Amino acid sequence: MSEKFSSEFKAKVALEAVAQGRSVIEKIAQKHDVSEDDVVEWAAQLQDEASRIFTTETAHADVAEVEEVDITTENEEFAGAVEHGVMSDNLNYSKLIFWSTLGTSLVIIFVIGLVYFSQYSLFEAQKQVSAQSGYSEIQELKAEQDQELNSFGVVDLEEGIYRIPIDSAISRIATD
Repeated sequence: MSEKFSSEFKAKVALEAVAQGRSVIEKIAQKHDVSEDDVVEWAAQLQDEASRIFTTETAHADVAEVEEVDITTENEEFAGAVEHGVMSDNLNYSKLIFWSTLGTSLVIIFVIGLVYFSQYSLFEAQKQVSAQSGYSEIQELKAEQDQELNSFGVVDLEEGIYRIPIDSAISRIATD
């Protein structure tokens, strides 16, 4: 049924269908007095063959208009860049490697120093805590001993041995 329409008409309707989308295909078909199936078929054909339209035109244009261009310049660096498509970098690789190695080494030394410093700080903190805990234990023992030396108490009830404050014991011994 689509054979009775010209290719220009088909292209016009297909382009309109592709531009509008599927939601308005029915309106396009009514507007141009064709079936919806024809519009869908033409749009699909246009999408399938659209790339060929441009490739065949450019292929003919390339064949017809091949022109050689000769570029001359006094700047050799620019001429080399145009010829090869890139500019020369002219990097001093020995300096680049030296500074990269030096920088990496300094970072590694800094990290190792931080690790040693944290270990030293942890060791010192543990030593200080242990020294303080020993000191507090000693202070507690001295306080207990002072309390025993300065108070009355029972040492052995069966034997009749009692404890009296040290100052009282010294004064009794001195008076006897």
